[in-house]
Amino acid sequence: MADLFVKKEASLAALGQGRSLLFYGSLLVFFLALASYGGLALLNPNLQNTKERLIEETKLKQESLRPELLSEIFLLDERLTNTRALLSKHTFASNVFKLIESDTHPLVRFTNFNLTTDSRKLELSGEAADYAALSRQIGILERDPQVEKVEFGGLSFTVANLLGFKLTIILKPGLLQLRP
Repeated sequence: MADLFVKKEASLAALGQGRSLLFYGSLLVFFLALASYGGLALLNPNLQNTKERLIEETKLKQESLRPELLSEIFLLDERLTNTRALLSKHTFASNVFKLIESDTHPLVRFTNFNLTTDSRKLELSGEAADYAALSRQIGILERDPQVEKVEFGGLSFTVANLLGFKLTIILKPGLLQLRP
């Protein structure tokens, strides 16, 4: 029976310790919540003052904007938009001249030039010193990333004993657009 009494006292002591731990834990949570609320109560007026100050500054800046200045800004924006649209649809044939200048073999010269922008077709007539130079010229044009297709034909000898030829080059669409 003494064992039973000791066990009962031990279980009552353990229950008392559990209750005190629960009490202290609850008390700690209460004080943390109270401190958080107090911190928010102190911070809120500062935030309200900052909000009011920013609203006043915004109103002052809005009043300082002149209506004629705003209309000029909108007019300029509209003009820039129209200019961008116009330039995006404009054909830049000067890019074709840069291509021919950079891709012409030293022993080849072009004597006739015809550009059709709608079909992106460039028709050239020219003279080459020999078959090897003409072959290299065609290879240079075929390797150019701005050229879609090269068609060759019309071989003949000229009065100056040079090799005459005709080329038709199909250009990629990006070549005829504005490039920075």
